[in-house]
Amino acid sequence: MFAVENIPMGFVQAHDTPLGRLACVINDLRTNTILSESPLSPETRQLIEEATRIVNGLDPYMTLMTSPHPPIVDKMIKAGNETDWKQLHEQGKTKHELIPEMTAGSYEAVVLQQLAKTAKAKTILEIGMFTGTSTVSFALLPSVIAVVTLELEGFLVDFNSPYFEEAGVAEKIDIRVGDARESLDQLANEGMVFDMVFIDADKAGYSTYFRKVLDNNLLAHGGTIVVDNTAYKGTPWAPDPSYDLGFAIHAFNEDVRSDPRVEVVMLPIRDGISLIRRKGE
Repeated sequence: MFAVENIPMGFVQAHDTPLGRLACVINDLRTNTILSESPLSPETRQLIEEATRIVNGLDPYMTLMTSPHPPIVDKMIKAGNETDWKQLHEQGKTKHELIPEMTAGSYEAVVLQQLAKTAKAKTILEIGMFTGTSTVSFALLPSVIAVVTLELEGFLVDFNSPYFEEAGVAEKIDIRVGDARESLDQLANEGMVFDMVFIDADKAGYSTYFRKVLDNNLLAHGGTIVVDNTAYKGTPWAPDPSYDLGFAIHAFNEDVRSDPRVEVVMLPIRDGISLIRRKGE
């Protein structure tokens, strides 16, 4: 049996998912009760400790019980964590100041691979590459013959290419640098269609990317659009001034839910993943 007792009681997940945000709230509650002049009853404190174990143990347990992720992903995540993105931006090497938390994690790499397998995807369009963990995970699938990834930051081409080469999938990956809106129009002009589209870019642009994919007929018949971060730290339903993109994500979720062309299901995986398909396919 998985020993949740092995997870340190002081461990708190980062604020990168609704669950992580909840873990921090529970930890703050726990700390406040310890410091309070009027401490809670032993029973109440025991319930707080139990809630802490449940919340902090969920993601590690799910990761442990999930098939292993591609080993190259660990190297790519490590590189992203060790890079001084602030300095790179100050040096003018990136247009925006990037942060390591933008990287899709190792657990999500396996989730995305399973979704691609379920969709029987041979061609995949990715909007937002960053450190390329999802890009390489898609490309490593034998059934996938091509991954086109759209990325605003040209610096990331050189940053990621050695890992794509090391994984032996560089020839499958077509990186298009520039404004994704223009790249989507260009792909349409080229007559490209994709079995799966993965959107994980600037959150304010989600609705535009979604509409362009459909309007430009970039999604193949029976294809699936997968969108990351659609629960965005819980802010679409529980706003927090620390996060200013919750409103944009909520607007996107409403756009998709009300679009008569598609049907959608949102899954509580990490920071929320939405699966979108055309109706009737």
